[in-house]
Amino acid sequence: MRHLVFVYGTLLRDEVNHGLLREAEFVGAHRTEPRFTLVRLGAYPGLLPAGRTAVAGELYRVDNAGLKALDRLEDYPRLYDRRLLATRFGPAWVYLYRGSARDRQPIPSGDWRAVSRAATPLRAAAVRGQRDSKNPGRRQRIRSRLKATETSMTTETPASQTTEEGRFTIQLEQREGYAINVAFDWPRAADLLMDEPPPLGETNGPNASRLLAAAVGNCLSASLLYCLGKEEPPDRSLRTEVTCVMVRNEKKRLRIGRMEVRLILAPNLIEGKRFERCKTLFEDFCVVSASVRQGIPMVISVLDEAGHLLHQSD
Repeated sequence: MRHLVFVYGTLLRDEVNHGLLREAEFVGAHRTEPRFTLVRLGAYPGLLPAGRTAVAGELYRVDNAGLKALDRLEDYPRLYDRRLLATRFGPAWVYLYRGSARDRQPIPSGDWRAVSRAATPLRAAAVRGQRDSKNPGRRQRIRSRLKATETSMTTETPASQTTEEGRFTIQLEQREGYAINVAFDWPRAADLLMDEPPPLGETNGPNASRLLAAAVGNCLSASLLYCLGKEEPPDRSLRTEVTCVMVRNEKKRLRIGRMEVRLILAPNLIEGKRFERCKTLFEDFCVVSASVRQGIPMVISVLDEAGHLLHQSD
């Protein structure tokens, strides 16, 4: 599946992170409507979803792997959120800054290139390279080191059950540092490497919070697809985004304060005769989300590919 993406900072041509778009299709230049604020965050910019600035950038088409690479660079959904933006070429993903904009210097022109080309020391900073754990070179070194230390040990798992009822067991084995391998009870299910973010781990895999988000998103996706199709669902007809909002409790302990789930449907699913019924019914049949939302507030939204809200529940 191809995704249209609007970039406005270090992913622009001739900027330091443009290499991530080397295989992407350049669609054209674009300037947004004057309803944003572009701010300097040191060696890279951040786009805020309110203001009166028209922001200059470029549009590219990327595949699923390309979009995931951009998500990693932008630390989505922790540091940046990804939302749909109306453009003359159709809806495009854009990364919006989620952090505090307090004391951040705005860029009134809405043009990051005007800033980066005028500031040699800024470009020399190589865009977060010294302090950003998402730096591609550092990721590659971490992967190489982990691969070199992996053993050929295998873990036997029980035969898979044909039903969710009863009990199941998964097995976890520490590899290096905080990197832990998970072996599932289904023989055909691939192992999964989990890790922690710095300073404990090296983010070589998802941590427990991200696995919980993945479980919620997967369960809701499967439930909606089954309700709409009953048999084999159409390929590449659904995208799901799950955002965990992290908070601290009264003891300053980090917790998942709420979860926001967005299910984005292709037109062929929306136009089906079952859609109106399924959009309000599918959540009741999701084991994971129905269990999790007893302890964590959750907002579930169903949207079309243009970003129009079709249904929402909380």
